[in-house]
Amino acid sequence: MIRGAAGSGKTTTAVLKLKLFLLYWISIRRVAESEEPIRALILTFNKTLKGYVKELVAENITGKNVQVSVETFSHWAYNLLDKPDICGLELIAYYANQHAITIGLPASFIVDEATYAMGRFLPDNLGEYLTCRRDGRGATPRVERTTRQLLLDLVINPSNQWKRANNKYDWNDIALKVATKDTEKYDIIITDESQDFTANQLRALIAKLAAEGSATFVIDTAQRIYIGGFTWSEIGLTIRPENSHRLSVNYRNTPEIARLSASLINCVQLDEDGTAPLLTLDSGSQRPILLNGYFNEQVDWCIEHIKNTINLTHDSVVFLHPKGWFSFLKKKLIASGLAHVEITRMADWPKSSVNIALSTLHSAKGLDFDHVFIIGLDKKGFPEGDFDLGDDRFEHACRLLSMAIARARTSVVLGCKEGEQPNLLSRLDPSCYDEIKL
Repeated sequence: MIRGAAGSGKTTTAVLKLKLFLLYWISIRRVAESEEPIRALILTFNKTLKGYVKELVAENITGKNVQVSVETFSHWAYNLLDKPDICGLELIAYYANQHAITIGLPASFIVDEATYAMGRFLPDNLGEYLTCRRDGRGATPRVERTTRQLLLDLVINPSNQWKRANNKYDWNDIALKVATKDTEKYDIIITDESQDFTANQLRALIAKLAAEGSATFVIDTAQRIYIGGFTWSEIGLTIRPENSHRLSVNYRNTPEIARLSASLINCVQLDEDGTAPLLTLDSGSQRPILLNGYFNEQVDWCIEHIKNTINLTHDSVVFLHPKGWFSFLKKKLIASGLAHVEITRMADWPKSSVNIALSTLHSAKGLDFDHVFIIGLDKKGFPEGDFDLGDDRFEHACRLLSMAIARARTSVVLGCKEGEQPNLLSRLDPSCYDEIKL
């Protein structure tokens, strides 16, 4: 178990662990005079991070008779099961919309809660959802036992019954089927961003580990940005001091950027698998900037800032947005002669020498750039950021924006319009940034 704060080198440490395990297994095979290949699986959560990790592995791993696969869980499991017919969240959404008034919760929240319960518990153990502590789901909205029973009776059970009757599967079913499918097992499994995997996905991975194999889970629940939550004991693992390590020093961000990011994490209740970064005094580096003005003014300021202060021959730049709304920005970048590449959900890291990237906040998870621009932050594109402190959706927004800010090595610029910004921005420590009114 590697627990670590943002910027503490978790992914790099995971690659070094892979090198160590490969050397161990190469030695074992040599002593046994065995030609059996060494099988290693590295799983990340999103396609963009997969591309980055794949490049890291290619640069660091060599050896004959070594098979290293770098995959997202979904792609790996989908191919392992010969590409079954998948139904997405639309089925759960159908039942959620139909019964939202009866259940007394917004349909969107019901979809998330049902997905959470189905991903955490095995089908025969769904009854445990009625009395469990809702790890990873925040204090509000409250979901009492009577409401949980309605969710089971009106949404979860009917959804499962329909899938069985129509021979359909969702992504949780895929994890369950992988766990029971008879396949070759892996000597080494490394799971990056484990906090964004479901309990059933992790159970499936444990089932695919060879009897004497080595597993590493890299985790920071402070950066969890997808629906999830579990305890290690309920998936069958015992985490002790001798098989876990915590990385707390932030090597990526300047102290100024780290403090701004941490001001949002202070709004989130951390558990044992979450790590707050060690903060140091300001270093005299560039302070984060908050732009206040119309979106077109934010774009114009950023373009001029890039042209006048950033050397694109060796510095990387990323524009992040919660929804990936980049149409206007792309037109302005092209008109300004600034080449760019979109990396949202890319399966492979781009080979292009272009140093300006566009991405959603989610797809930037696990990556880092010299300069980060997060502009156009408003209630329409970031509605989760307008809930109250303690609400699960608000905590999700805090983790998401904090993670996005922490992608920056040198500078970060946020942008909003007065009166349209989500309440989330009021939680930023004003001593951590300079505001520019446009």
